[in-house]
Amino acid sequence: MSGLIAVNDGNWHHVAVVYNPSATNKYSLYVDSVLDVSGNLTVATNTGSATNFRIGQRIDNVNNFMGSIDEVRFYNYARTPVQIASERKSEYCSSPSGLMAYYKFNEGNAGISNTGVTTAIDFAGSNNGTLTGFSLSGSTSNYVSGNALTQGVSLSSVAVSTCGSYTLPSGLVVSTSGVYNDTLTSAAGCDSIISYAVTISSAHISSASTVSICDSFVMPNGTIITSSGMYYDTISNTGTCDTLDSYNVTILPGVNPVVTKSGNKLTSADTWANHQWVDCGNGYSIIAGANLKDYTPNISGSYACIISRGTCSDTSACTSVTISTIGIEEELKNKFSMFPNPTNGVVVLTHPAGIDFVQVRDVTGKEVASFSQNKNEIDFSQFPTGVYFVQVSVNGYLFTEKLVKQ
Repeated sequence: MSGLIAVNDGNWHHVAVVYNPSATNKYSLYVDSVLDVSGNLTVATNTGSATNFRIGQRIDNVNNFMGSIDEVRFYNYARTPVQIASERKSEYCSSPSGLMAYYKFNEGNAGISNTGVTTAIDFAGSNNGTLTGFSLSGSTSNYVSGNALTQGVSLSSVAVSTCGSYTLPSGLVVSTSGVYNDTLTSAAGCDSIISYAVTISSAHISSASTVSICDSFVMPNGTIITSSGMYYDTISNTGTCDTLDSYNVTILPGVNPVVTKSGNKLTSADTWANHQWVDCGNGYSIIAGANLKDYTPNISGSYACIISRGTCSDTSACTSVTISTIGIEEELKNKFSMFPNPTNGVVVLTHPAGIDFVQVRDVTGKEVASFSQNKNEIDFSQFPTGVYFVQVSVNGYLFTEKLVKQ
């Protein structure tokens, strides 16, 4: 189906094609709101889904349109002649119902260099197009002055030079140089497109530091860093880009240096860390063998725990313990039984009050076994012959028994 009204006279013309599947003549061609021809196509329309929709060219890359195109609109219903006539000389400020795609082609400026303006904005949705095959400079193969339309989009250009990044009025932050279009709404309710030619200069990195620290890191500017990452301290310069000091910070998991007391028993709140109990009243001297999360002193005094995990370490506050009950430890020890001793196999440990934990050391003081929660057997069959010291904790009290492995 071919039209009869000429549109190659050098003037702008409004051309509309309406498809109505329920009409006798399903296709109608209007030129400047006048019905030119109507009828039905004798050749099947190519609607292949593997190729993007094109304006000005068939999807088989032939029959390019030789002329200028403006104000391309697609609707999902058959438009009436009255609708076509009433809106053909106006741009939309807001998309009407049923408008599926709308290309105003107002992104560039006529006759100048528009080499960075290659996106055709879809004002009805998100199906932006890409200009292909245009030189985008000079009087041809470029943006040209369109037909005079009412309620149009206003265009302006702004050149920006800045350091690091630039925030467009719409809130978009750009960090690389380029041409960016920002769409705003004017007082009249129509869109206004401002083209920003942005030149980004990088800030100067004066120094770079790698920091590995426990819990938190305080930057020179006072910022407290609690998570790993790259951070920058800005030194402002007048007239030039800022100087930056960079910090590649790794925050290591710290420890919880809290100790609680129940009776005479001291307990670290950090279960999975390493522990070393110290005597605060004796210059924080290390207490040999006291390296579990629980510690029950034998004598009154003030005690603390050095809690460590990897390279992170902290010392708890000192806690006072007063041993006021005499004879309890001896009574508990007398009720403890460990047999056979000497042994060459399994040794049974029993106590009517239950055993909190057991730690076995050789004559050099090296720990060779430990366990907790009422386990009452130790298999010495694999241990070398010699003397061992079995330290037992019952109700928070510690006592040590010698055992001989034959």
